[in-house]
Amino acid sequence: MQDSTSFDVRFHRASANWPGNALLFQGAGQVLIEPDFVTLHGVSHRSFRFPKRERHRLRMVDILNVRVEGPDVLFHVSDLERRREIGFSTPDRASARAIAALLPERWTDEFKLAYTERETFHDRMDYWSPSTPAIWTLLAANILIFLAMWLELQGILKPPPRLPFKPFPGWGAHDAVLAHAQLMAQGLGRLPGMLAEPKQWWTQIAALGGWGKAVNPAVLKLQLLEWGSNMPLLTLGASQHWRLLTSMFLHGNLLHLLFNMFTLWQVGQLCERVFGSARFIGLYLLAGLCGSLASLVWNLLTHHAGGNSVGASGAIFGIIGGLLAFIGRTNSGVPPTVVQDLRGAIAPFLLFNIAAGFVYPHTDNAAHIGGLVGGYLAGHLLARSLHVPAQPTPRRPREGGDPC
Repeated sequence: MQDSTSFDVRFHRASANWPGNALLFQGAGQVLIEPDFVTLHGVSHRSFRFPKRERHRLRMVDILNVRVEGPDVLFHVSDLERRREIGFSTPDRASARAIAALLPERWTDEFKLAYTERETFHDRMDYWSPSTPAIWTLLAANILIFLAMWLELQGILKPPPRLPFKPFPGWGAHDAVLAHAQLMAQGLGRLPGMLAEPKQWWTQIAALGGWGKAVNPAVLKLQLLEWGSNMPLLTLGASQHWRLLTSMFLHGNLLHLLFNMFTLWQVGQLCERVFGSARFIGLYLLAGLCGSLASLVWNLLTHHAGGNSVGASGAIFGIIGGLLAFIGRTNSGVPPTVVQDLRGAIAPFLLFNIAAGFVYPHTDNAAHIGGLVGGYLAGHLLARSLHVPAQPTPRRPREGGDPC
């Protein structure tokens, strides 16, 4: 009887954090390795069907491009026509290495070049920017400001209101800051009572989301104005130019905040590691200001001097533009394979969101396009080279993928 070795594994749908597989397996499974075959046992999940336990037997001669990425094992199968990559997770890195050691050590020249370039890119980013403190700071700032505004809103809506809510002189005046603080304190005082009444949560969800009868839209608009939204009548008419900056950190409702923060987290981590934290902050602010200026000019040209613009999307489009500028530079240190990957991922996102902006009436496409163009120009100014010096200071090895 031929020797065989069995391993417990877990299959996943393809995503940014998990390896996919062409067999559409999901969940716990098993890999049986024999001298001439590899048998995969798992549960397949297909649309409009019940999950089905299946077994697939692969010839060892058809397996190539085996590599280990942390606890994950990935390889290609030459006889599969669709989604040729197979991947699964093991309990630990040692198990992944043990499986890979039993599989063929055969790499195609094309894949070896692409894999080596991707690893070089990650090594260079790890050398220059091993962490991303700026992106977490920006996320925290946007979220905390939104929560502060929500607390203030609870103070405004407190029956009976202890303070009349009326236009304040602006953040530059001491009495305005004090009034905002008092309203937030009132809102904070309401929290224990809200927690004791579960029915109140639907009202609060509506207030966070910015819909329903719980909050008058005029009150929400006035609150955004008091916190620094970008309205031409005030930004230019009242010479409150600081609104170009403050409007970048305000959001109209919870969905607006969540979408922008998710996109910022997805794109910002890579962008910060490419530019470095200080340059990334500069890129974010410059792009956001360009987006605010573009929104301001567009509102004036279309005779919407009362337009009220808020959101981080202009800055987010700007860091994407900055990333496009960075990877397009000849001395960037970004390998050609990675440049192709990033352009292929960025282009559909930009096309979809800009096109959607022309369809959805409440989208500030001027801020998006202005931020994108401003970020692209700023990206050229702030770009650096990722090439590692000839004699770098020794650094701790990166926990990344390994060829086998």
